[in-house]
Amino acid sequence: MNTLSLMRSAAFITLMFASASASAQALSDLKPSAEPLVLQSQGSFFVGGRTVETENAGWSDMKAIFGEPFEAGKVLIDQMYVQFQTPPKPTHTPIVFMHGGLLSSKQWETTPDGRMGWYEYFTRQGFPTYMAEQTGRARSGFNATIFNQVRDLKIAPSEQPRVYLGTSNMAWKVFRFGPKMDEAYPVQQFPLDHVDEFYKQVIPDMFETQVPSLLDELISPETKNPTVDNFADLAHELGGAILLGHSQSAGFPTQAVLKAKGGIKGIIQLETGCFSNLTDDQVKTLAKVPILVMVGDYLGEHPDAACVKEMDQIKAAGGDMTFISLPDVGMKGNSHMFMQDKNNLEVADLIIKWVSEHVDKK
Repeated sequence: MNTLSLMRSAAFITLMFASASASAQALSDLKPSAEPLVLQSQGSFFVGGRTVETENAGWSDMKAIFGEPFEAGKVLIDQMYVQFQTPPKPTHTPIVFMHGGLLSSKQWETTPDGRMGWYEYFTRQGFPTYMAEQTGRARSGFNATIFNQVRDLKIAPSEQPRVYLGTSNMAWKVFRFGPKMDEAYPVQQFPLDHVDEFYKQVIPDMFETQVPSLLDELISPETKNPTVDNFADLAHELGGAILLGHSQSAGFPTQAVLKAKGGIKGIIQLETGCFSNLTDDQVKTLAKVPILVMVGDYLGEHPDAACVKEMDQIKAAGGDMTFISLPDVGMKGNSHMFMQDKNNLEVADLIIKWVSEHVDKK
């Protein structure tokens, strides 16, 4: 499997392997911070959304309880849930984290072995910090009408969107825990002794309730994915923000910039997200925004072909695009999930340094 294929697989496969030696996380495993977390504010809200009519709300057999079936009515879909916390005196541009495939914004919170996650750490470092959940996932919800229609035989099963589930035999390799199932790399930063806690973060991926094809979304710089529109709208509403995506969502910041809604001060792509099919006009637009691409270990010695081509195009247009391979800067053994790896805060410091030099000073 080449690097590009590996990353595309990683975009929608998540780890489901259960190790017999893995320990469960107890409350006592949590590692409290030495200093209190001081906030100006915290909360949550939704971005976007639209109202549609449904004739199949799923309550047809509940008439005896409700007095009427409530099978038809209006439902609101395509909204994006956002959780935030802001420090009293911000020192950096606001940052918005977007999770990867089969995951939610839990990805950025406490690590599987109880250490501080990036949501807290970036706030402590002076960032107004936002975690967004893909439309159709977790607290953002999805439109389930089509599943009820299939159940009621109103449409063919082949019309039902695909639901992605993680499998262990592919995930162990594509998340780069080791070269083959049950065998870890000699240098491995992911806390495998608490891998069961990672499995608890895994949820069904309803991506194709939002778009026709996951694969097409991974290779197209333009999209009708409502999450990307909401992502772009949030940056505009914040009056400026850095958009960060990982794995399945690594390309979302680029796609959001191309929506031309303004407000995107920088884009960060974790584990690729590059596009090899940008038009000249798209390159000119992207060249106005600083770009960071960061990948972990065991991917090979060079960026994949899409990143090489995009970097050449962006730099030729006068843009600012940085590629960081963690082993090249002395960080060995990082997995696909390096925001949860044992050196996750060291990795975060690299990102913060880049923000300070390429975004905050602009």
